[in-house]
Amino acid sequence: MRKGPLVSLLILLLWGATGPHFMISLDKEAYAQEERPELTVRNIGLMPIELGRGYLLYRWDNGSWVRVRTGLIFTDDLIVLTPFRSWKQRITLKYLPENESIGDPRFYPDLPPGRYKVVKEICGWPRGCVNASMEFEIAD
Repeated sequence: MRKGPLVSLLILLLWGATGPHFMISLDKEAYAQEERPELTVRNIGLMPIELGRGYLLYRWDNGSWVRVRTGLIFTDDLIVLTPFRSWKQRITLKYLPENESIGDPRFYPDLPPGRYKVVKEICGWPRGCVNASMEFEIAD
């Protein structure tokens, strides 16, 4: 009996059982304040992954990550990525000032220069949901 195909099948099954397997990336590492980064999620696994449109932004401040109050509202869509497919989303680099109520994000101020990360929840079998993040800079 040939062991090569059996070993390959076993490796694929074990790899698939440790998912979800995905990659996230941004189109650049640094942005101007008026730019909108493009986030890409790629399913590199053997099983579908699920995600929504929502995301969180964090700013690096005094040695720790602090959540940015964006005031953004996302539709509750379920996006299913089959194996080896990708999905792109634009990220809004705005914040909702303290003591302000949610309104039209076009009128929110731009995020100040600094180090940030975008966090997105991605779900899949068998581990359930995990938070994926990508760091970026906003330049002067």
